[in-house]
Formats: sequence, C-alpha cells, structure tokens
Amino acid sequence: MAMSIFKLRNVGYRLIGQLAGITSGAGTCLLWNYAMWGPTSVLSLSGTSFSGAFVMSVFAIVTVIASLNAHSKVLFLMFFVSFCPIGFFFLTEAHWLRFIGMLNLGYLVAALLTINEHKTTAAINTKKA
Repeated sequence: MAMSIFKLRNVGYRLIGQLAGITSGAGTCLLWNYAMWGPTSVLSLSGTSFSGAFVMSVFAIVTVIASLNAHSKVLFLMFFVSFCPIGFFFLTEAHWLRFIGMLNLGYLVAALLTINEHKTTAAINTKKA
C-alpha cells in the first residue's frame, strides 16, 4: 500500500513538472514570436536581435519537447541557456518582456519537479527483485 502511494506521488510531481514546462515553454515561445512579429515590434528587426529572439524561441520549443518526455537534464540546460543571458535581464525591466523572464523560471520549476523521475523508478525496481 505504501509503495503504491509513493508511486502515485511521483507520478503527480512528474505530471505537474511536465505541465509547468509545457506551459512555460509555450508561453515563452509565443512571447518571443510576438516580440519579433507583433504589430508594435519591441525588437528592431536587425540581424542580432532578430536572430537572438529566434534562437530563444527555438529553445522554448525544445523545452516543450523535453517537458513532454520529462527530461530534467535538458530542462536544466534550457533554463541556464535562456535565463542566464536574457531572462534575468528581463526580470529587472518594467516592461511586458519581464514575463519572458518569469516564464523562464518555469523551466527550473519543471526541471526540479521531474528530477527524481528516473531515480525513484530505479529504486522501486530494485526493491521488487
């Protein structure tokens, strides 16, 4: 009985982590695309800002895919790649782009909630044997 409750709790954390990663990745991708293509474009369409926004949008898509598969290592990587250079800067801005920084923190939440996914299943499998 206790083992099944432990499994259910892990599944719950994993699903919450996956949901957090999917929503933050999709929201970040939408905000980056709006920043690039919106009617009042926040970014000038120069090569540097456009390519940077495009790369961050692709990273958001990779985050959604990693969240679907509960890959916590990839989620940590996407957090550090997207939050450290740009997301932290946007958190300090008094502009709607600060929501990109907030959604980038969702990558970290998703990674932390899915980090024990593979460790606990290995521990459960060894106890059964």
